[in-house]
Amino acid sequence: MEQYQLVIAEKPSVAQALAAVLGAKKKQDGYLEGNGWLVSWCVGHLVELAQPEAYDEKYAKWRYDDLPILPASWKYQVRPSAI
Repeated sequence: MEQYQLVIAEKPSVAQALAAVLGAKKKQDGYLEGNGWLVSWCVGHLVELAQPEAYDEKYAKWRYDDLPILPASWKYQVRPSAI
């Protein structure tokens, strides 16, 4: 079985540029293939910063006194539209 390395780009134009450099010239349904590479793309961002309430439920309703919200470490979430 042939092994491939996968590259996922943010949008089709970037995927096409990467595929050209990598030699993945065969067009498939949703990806480009060749030279040991599979190059595919998404449309838009897949991950975003978590909403304020992910840090503390009190941030579910915005209050001026709570601002700025500066967490010690940032949380991320998969965008619902990416699932």
